[in-house]
Amino acid sequence: MLKEEIKRTVQNHWLYIICTFVVTMFLGFQIYNIHPNALFIQDDYKDMDETAPLTAIGAKEINSYQLLLQDQTITGIQIRLIDTNSQLKGDETVTVTLSAEQGEVARWRIKSDEIPDDQYIQLMTDQKYTLTENEATVAIASDQAAGASHIALAFDENMQPCIRLIYGSIGSKWSLLLISVVIMLFLLASIFAVNAVKNETLKFAVFLAITGVCYICVVPFSNIPDSFNHFIRAYEVTEGNFYTHDQQDEKAWLPEHLTADLDFQADYSHIYLHRNIQLDDEAKRYYVHDNTALYTPLAYLPHILGILIGKQFTHKTLVLIFFARAFSLAAFVAMVSCAYRMCPVNRGMIAVSALLPITLIEAGSTSLDGVMISILLLGQVYLLILCERKCRLTKAAAALLWVLPLVFSLCKVVYVPFSLLLFLIPKENFGGGRKKGIFIFSSFAAALAAYFAWSAVTFGFVNRYAAKMNGNSSEQIRFILTNPMSYLNVLRNTLHTWFELYLKGMFGGIAGWAQNVAVNSFFPIVCIVCTVIMLIFHPKSSLHQDVKANVVYTLIALSVTALTFTAIYVQYNALKAPLVEGIQGRYFVPLLFPLGFVLSSILKYIYRAKLTQNECKPEEENTAEYQFNRYFYLFATWMNASMMLEMIQGLWH
Repeated sequence: MLKEEIKRTVQNHWLYIICTFVVTMFLGFQIYNIHPNALFIQDDYKDMDETAPLTAIGAKEINSYQLLLQDQTITGIQIRLIDTNSQLKGDETVTVTLSAEQGEVARWRIKSDEIPDDQYIQLMTDQKYTLTENEATVAIASDQAAGASHIALAFDENMQPCIRLIYGSIGSKWSLLLISVVIMLFLLASIFAVNAVKNETLKFAVFLAITGVCYICVVPFSNIPDSFNHFIRAYEVTEGNFYTHDQQDEKAWLPEHLTADLDFQADYSHIYLHRNIQLDDEAKRYYVHDNTALYTPLAYLPHILGILIGKQFTHKTLVLIFFARAFSLAAFVAMVSCAYRMCPVNRGMIAVSALLPITLIEAGSTSLDGVMISILLLGQVYLLILCERKCRLTKAAAALLWVLPLVFSLCKVVYVPFSLLLFLIPKENFGGGRKKGIFIFSSFAAALAAYFAWSAVTFGFVNRYAAKMNGNSSEQIRFILTNPMSYLNVLRNTLHTWFELYLKGMFGGIAGWAQNVAVNSFFPIVCIVCTVIMLIFHPKSSLHQDVKANVVYTLIALSVTALTFTAIYVQYNALKAPLVEGIQGRYFVPLLFPLGFVLSSILKYIYRAKLTQNECKPEEENTAEYQFNRYFYLFATWMNASMMLEMIQGLWH
């Protein structure tokens, strides 16, 4: 019986099984080619100035250095030695001894020909040692006479010896095993979610949740753009500060260790060492976060809720950050899944937008971008539903509709053009054309008034931040207004120079801080092809034939693009700069649905005759959609798993 069931499954799904095998094989090769050293190794000196002064070790006399412990679990040391006379290679042996209160922990012997050029030596112990005191001692001795010694120890620019204790590392073999297990479990869980769950919306939600949780585990929060500043902004709201105060105001001072004493782009080795750091309410300080001070609490609501709940259980900074990330992901999954279920047209574009690596990375971060994308998707779906109805709005529906432009403007003003969708709603929904005009005018007026009022409150922080970046934002605005053709040429040159980079950053080829983690260009290409296939074969809608709807969506895409480039140009770029620098592909993810809507209408117009001839029944449409969705989910699993492996390779050590 079981054999027959397996045989029938293979016969019915042989192509899908082959594709799954191919994906698994490629991921296996990628894991094999990672070749990691021990994960979580602390490497504070990897960016040290190469011109650091040197000091001779000394011959036969022991040079001892005391190091303060940051953690009790020791797995080795990292040290930089310099061979000052390469002609004498092999003639000298250096003995390095690590000891603590209980005595000698480990001893290593290093010959001069084993010392790498301009690199650090990783000296690992046989096992992990738990030390009880606050200091460890590293002793270095040479077997040569004083005049013959040619090995020196590197010192940093602060005249501190380049020696570092290594904590809690995982060996390379165990690292590979850990990575393999994590990725394969993700692969199996994703495939199971696609094939075992019957309900399409639930399947989509489960897939989003699995992938999002994996990214929370894989991506250090400090490697997400402006992660610290976004967390500071969300935390200050939990303290009752709905807007950022100046340094002179006592309310602006927040607990010490709010950033866990970490730097931007800190890897997991640093995060591990700072895992027990707690907020200190007795010692407070002022945190400069001018670039996030302009955001209202609205887009931070999930993060704020997570922090408030987390504060009931702990004061550990990293745990509170985890709560903020988890609640952000939960809100993203809930809103996007709801939009997917209700969407009347091009539902596949929601899946494409939500399953991109950069979208899911932002969704499970302290940033507001993930929440903003979900708000835009859900808001568009609600507006498109009303566009197909011709019945009077209820008071609750009218109130929600009236508030949408206000939400868009207060979350991120560059997305205000999405409010133009209100013009597509039939006048019958408002009780007449005059009432529709009054409704839309009052809604837009309230949105703009709220934005300008909020801008007045935060203008000082925005201006101060812009002054740091380009020195004169007002002159930049004057240049744009007085030389519009020159500015259009700047935009043209920027798109011509970095268009490929934007596509990679948007469609899954690049992620990480400042787009520094790259995957094969194969993924963006296939993702674009899958998107076009979805647009061709998804069911038709009357909205596709609405010329006004396509014009409005075209205006939205152009307006948001122009506002995004202009905002970056004004705040981050030098006066009259020839290119707009600082734009990343992730900024254009919210435009995928509008662009997909217009492209779908064009494709359905081109192939209208063929689509009419081959028009199938609803149940056949659902079957075709299910068959294609399985392959798209499999591809999305592959793309995200590959990105996770690249993140592990680039960000974990």
